[in-house]
Amino acid sequence: MSESSEDGRAAPTTEDLRAQAEGAREELGHTVDALARKADVKAQAKRKATAVKDAAGQATEQALDKGSQVVRQVRDRVPEPVRAQAATARAELTQRTTTVVETVRQRAPEPVLATARRVTGLLRVGRGPLLAAGAVVLAVGVARRTRRSP
Repeated sequence: MSESSEDGRAAPTTEDLRAQAEGAREELGHTVDALARKADVKAQAKRKATAVKDAAGQATEQALDKGSQVVRQVRDRVPEPVRAQAATARAELTQRTTTVVETVRQRAPEPVLATARRVTGLLRVGRGPLLAAGAVVLAVGVARRTRRSP
């Protein structure tokens, strides 16, 4: 039974008040959750880092795909005799390098050899990205050069 208030409107019932209170609690709960998410800087940073990491991974994958594609195009354009000549030159260079390395190992003092081993170890660790970057630069240069040629 609702009673009338002084202004003529019906006074809310107990059930109406409970429903309003429940609605207000629910809304307050959502507000508190939203504020907690905004205040959680660590979680925000983690989400942002994940997003940046994913974007970087995709960009890297695209760059590697593009680089591989350009390398294949260059390889397809190089005549077989030139490839054979390059393979022969590589084998000869490898053999000569091996000879020089053995000579240096026999004649160089131990401190020099230790430093050389340290430097070559550092170069091997960073070799993958360095080779990939070099291949992309080479492929871009070849692509530009072939565009200029009539």
